Amino acid sequence: MRTLLVLLTSCALFTSCIERPFDAPVAAPSRATVDRAALPGVLISAPPADAIPVEAVFGNAAELVAYRLEPKALLPNQKARLTFYWRCRAPLEAWHIFVHLDEAEGGRIHAEHDPASGRFPTDAWKPGDLIADTITFEAHLNPLLLYVGLFSQGETRLTLSAPGRGRDDGNSRLFVAALPIAR
Repeated sequence: MRTLLVLLTSCALFTSCIERPFDAPVAAPSRATVDRAALPGVLISAPPADAIPVEAVFGNAAELVAYRLEPKALLPNQKARLTFYWRCRAPLEAWHIFVHLDEAEGGRIHAEHDPASGRFPTDAWKPGDLIADTITFEAHLNPLLLYVGLFSQGETRLTLSAPGRGRDDGNSRLFVAALPIAR
C-alpha cells in the first residue's frame, strides 16, 4: 500500500502544471530572423512587366500585387510555375500562404506553404518589401480556378481587406483568375 502511495505521489508531481506568478512578464513572440542578403530572386524591386496585376490586400498588411503563370496557358499533365508578387504594407505575424487550384468537377490542387519555400516567412517581412513567391504544380485536363489567401492555424484566415482586381469569395479567400488549358 505504501509503495502505491509513493507511486501515485510521484506521478502527481511529474504530471502537474508548472505555473508562473500572475505578474511574470510574458515573452513577446520572436520574429523570424532571416538573412535577407541570401534571398536573391525573392526580394525584388518590381514584378516583371508581363505579370498580371491583382492589387488585393489581406489584413491591411499583405498586398498581392500581381502573379505570373509559366507557361501562360497550362499544358495538360505538364508542370507549370505560378509566381505571386507580394508587398508587405505593415508588420505581419507568422502566416502561411494557401493556393487552391479548383477544377469545375470538384478536384483541387492544394499548395499550402510558407513563402519562398519556407526561406522568408511573413513575420520576417518588412513594410515595403516586394516578395516573389513561386510554386510549381502539374495541370490536369481542365481549366483551374485560382484562389489564394493567408492562414495561421486550422481555418484561421487573414481577412481580405480589398479584393483589388480579384473577387472575395466571402471566406477570406481571393478568387484571382481562371487559368486556361492549352488545347
